[in-house]
Amino acid sequence: MSKPVFPTPEAAEQAFYEAFANADLSAMMAVWAEREFIECIHPMGDRVQGYDAVQESWREIFEGGLRVRFKLSNVHRTQDALIAVHILYEHLSTPGDNTHWPPVIATNVFQLIDNSWRMTHHHASPCPDENGDNEVTDLTTDAHQLH
Repeated sequence: MSKPVFPTPEAAEQAFYEAFANADLSAMMAVWAEREFIECIHPMGDRVQGYDAVQESWREIFEGGLRVRFKLSNVHRTQDALIAVHILYEHLSTPGDNTHWPPVIATNVFQLIDNSWRMTHHHASPCPDENGDNEVTDLTTDAHQLH
């Protein structure tokens, strides 16, 4: 089965968040470059390097049952011919839960590889709320990473 082609970094990013919201490991890994230099840092987690390790990290998250919805804000994009960097706030919610979580700030890096944009880095960290609230609520239970 061939991987989908993402004509823009924005298309790859949209596929990333859809795969995340649907806990779809196959769709998630279709976004990532199949390279050993890729890296992923989940909130409250350590650095994960290499395709197999990144895949395993997402497998563990999806098997853990976390289901989230996303709203993205304050998106800042830079791009040249081969690299795109997106910095944004992820506003997460879970179905049936009215808890207000502070946003997560994320950096998504995409590289043009074989005529398709692929994710090469994702780094997400809890942050103070955008509205000036400097209090960061613990987003985890028992110190497990959020995503």
